[in-house]
Amino acid sequence: MTLLMPTCAEVVALLTDYEEGALGPFSWLGVKLHLSLCPPCRTFLDSFERTPGLLRRLWPEPPAPPAERALDSALAALRQGRVPRGPMHHPEEAAWQALEPGGDSLTALLLKVHLGHCDGCRSQHATGEPIPAAGPSGQDALDLLRPHLPAEDRWRWTRKGLGGARVARLLQDPATGATLNLAHMPGGMSMPLHSHGGSELSMVLSGVMQDGPAHLGPGDWLACGPGQQHGPSTEPGLDCWALLRIEGGIRFTGWRRILGAVG
Repeated sequence: MTLLMPTCAEVVALLTDYEEGALGPFSWLGVKLHLSLCPPCRTFLDSFERTPGLLRRLWPEPPAPPAERALDSALAALRQGRVPRGPMHHPEEAAWQALEPGGDSLTALLLKVHLGHCDGCRSQHATGEPIPAAGPSGQDALDLLRPHLPAEDRWRWTRKGLGGARVARLLQDPATGATLNLAHMPGGMSMPLHSHGGSELSMVLSGVMQDGPAHLGPGDWLACGPGQQHGPSTEPGLDCWALLRIEGGIRFTGWRRILGAVG
């Protein structure tokens, strides 16, 4: 890559941010300049710009909003060279080791919330003490969680770069550096596209979250690997609260990259 001219491979990696208007001015100019001089990259851009329209022609009726968001997220993952893994509403088998003596306490807390919602997992994993399922509101969920969390005046809230959401750091494991976080996303919003320096475990407490192809409700579990990019969204008119175990902080794409790691 020259000062302004990215290579073909770099342009392909930047095309999603280019289409979403998330590139900084110099990166945008570099992509624009490359596309003006490179017919193969222009053809590639044209092909994935037309892909959503071609796929939508396969359905005679417009898909429901959750299906529409799942399709958009899956196509974005494919444009980035990732294969969507699909929904994962239950903890993977290795995660349950956190409930054993000496296991990861932050993961164990998420597991106990899941056990409070999932009869099937409770029947298979009797070692965890479930945190009872809450009512439909985020306040109900917080009330049941408070006995397991530090005092509220110790919660560190941040909003910078989160597009209307807010995240509070609740705990940090000094051994691993992983943090336990509480996220609040207003209804009808999308988190900016981001990745993590390590793994992220998400547990929905209330509301509904769409994360790629996964449509998640209270008690649902989702694991994202290191470097995996995603931008969860919420249902209009319905706030979403989630408990997150994060390694390596949040790293944004596009202009938000200047914020560094958050959380």
